[in-house]
Amino acid sequence: MATIAEALAIAFDHHEAGRLAEAEILYGRILDADPNQATALHLLGVLYGQTDRPKLAAALFVGAIGLVPDNPGLRYDLARVRLILEDGEGAVARLTRPVAEAVGVPLLSAHAAALYHDDRAGESARLFRGLLAARPAEALALWNLSLCRLDGRDTAAAERLARRACALAPQEAEAHAKLGLALTAQGRRAEAMTAVRAALACDPAHAPSLSNLGALAIQTGEDARALRLADRALRLAPDLGEAQVVRGDALVHLDRPREAEEAFRGALRVAPQLTVAHWNLAHLLLRLGDYAAGWAEYEWRWRSEALSGQRRPFRQPLWDGTDLVGRTILIHAEQGLGDTIQFIRFLDHVLQAAPARVYLEVHGPLLPLLERSTDPARVTVIPRAPDFPGVSGLPDTDVQIPLMSLAGLFCPSLEAIPARVPYLGTPEERRGRWAHRLRDAVPDAQRRVGLRVGLVWAGNPSFHGDAQRSPRLAGLRPVLEVPGVRFFGLQKGPGRDDLEGVDMPPSFIDLGPDIADFADTAAIMSNLDLVISSCTGPAHLAGALGVPVWVVLPHSPDWRWLMGREDSPWYPTARLFRQTRSGDWSGPAAAVARALRRLVDGSEG
Repeated sequence: MATIAEALAIAFDHHEAGRLAEAEILYGRILDADPNQATALHLLGVLYGQTDRPKLAAALFVGAIGLVPDNPGLRYDLARVRLILEDGEGAVARLTRPVAEAVGVPLLSAHAAALYHDDRAGESARLFRGLLAARPAEALALWNLSLCRLDGRDTAAAERLARRACALAPQEAEAHAKLGLALTAQGRRAEAMTAVRAALACDPAHAPSLSNLGALAIQTGEDARALRLADRALRLAPDLGEAQVVRGDALVHLDRPREAEEAFRGALRVAPQLTVAHWNLAHLLLRLGDYAAGWAEYEWRWRSEALSGQRRPFRQPLWDGTDLVGRTILIHAEQGLGDTIQFIRFLDHVLQAAPARVYLEVHGPLLPLLERSTDPARVTVIPRAPDFPGVSGLPDTDVQIPLMSLAGLFCPSLEAIPARVPYLGTPEERRGRWAHRLRDAVPDAQRRVGLRVGLVWAGNPSFHGDAQRSPRLAGLRPVLEVPGVRFFGLQKGPGRDDLEGVDMPPSFIDLGPDIADFADTAAIMSNLDLVISSCTGPAHLAGALGVPVWVVLPHSPDWRWLMGREDSPWYPTARLFRQTRSGDWSGPAAAVARALRRLVDGSEG
């Protein structure tokens, strides 16, 4: 019969090998034989912590501490699980102080940092809070907690913590670097640059700060400089995944996509859980038309900072594309209005799986349009949950799926894109009403003269990158000088500010104030000859309606417009006009004006 020591050794082997069920049974048998076996209590507590049973783990650690009160490892483990259980700060301080004194602040901080990098930012933050409750002036914990707060998008708290760390340890590059990250997240680029330079003044070889400086350089269009900074950071720290991401971003902007892909993949080799690398790789692969790989990477979007505000606590499992006979499904729109318009085309694929009922949750402005464009006998269109990103009031379906995830199930290649247009329609009464409105807006003598062209010049300014994708009214001003055209302004939202105090030509009629929703916009478009738009929702709407649409694009456009093409496999009636230099809209505007003149004089079909 094995001794307790031998049984412990066997149990520990199981534990280390990941055979947790076998280890748990053996630990239990040891404790049946000797309830005061401190090592078994400790190890079984660790196992309970690994299997999401922190209350049981804490009870075992307390029992073990009663037998060996001077064991710092036990006190450390107890502190960690109580932090997970979110005990009061006073209890945390009492526990953390002796652990910090016994094992050292750097070791405790290292473990908390490891939790953060293991995508367990909540546990990491609780451990750092506990450490600060015991040691309020610990700069190391302050700047790391700042990073946790940044991960939770509490940028103001991240800034306060980083500034405290800088005040306590002005000679530490890490403190200034974390302040730079917090300021960057708030869009305060100049201040962020100052903080990063302060970090490099403390340590000129501080690789993360070189990488951060490269990221800031990309924001100001200094892509070649950003590439040099990222390369320098990687020479100092070859395993710095964030620097590989900066390198990849710079290469994307420098039109070197295959090298950019290798940079993103290099980041993932050293940091497989680095969300920004997955996110950027997804966009690049989709731009390259590699949809099979791109959609798989795109599922990482829910961990990204860009979409952290859209993560939702659905109870239902994610639909995997299998048969839906007798079952109900919730399809929920995500991201922007244009995304919903583009991807609603995949609804037909869902219906082919024969669901008992489809519930389609969409943004409010799209409700009338999509109610008109779907079969009410099979599809119920519903507004977004009032507590979005919560799920209150939504139907209790069998399965659910985000709208854009349908592409991963049904669109493995460019050739598989469902591109039949129109796939959206407008109510007849609205189309007729707007036909009269457009006719009455034009003087009698001019009603039979010229093309009718809709114009949109700006997107949602809260969208990351809107400043790069939106030419604004000034950027498209040369288009308004083309004779023989009646322009109708379809612009909604903050972009309308561009009209304030500006003398518009007589050929321009502003319809924006009278547009209630996207059904109105669709009805107007159905009465136009052409729509000219920036990369925003109305461009997708025109394409979905089968209306000719010319889209002006930035030098590094969104993934859906692919690379180097003047057409779009998503929208057969679209024509693309791309910047040749970043930030310079004169080229696309001149090209659109030339094409429009040819359309007016009949030399272009």
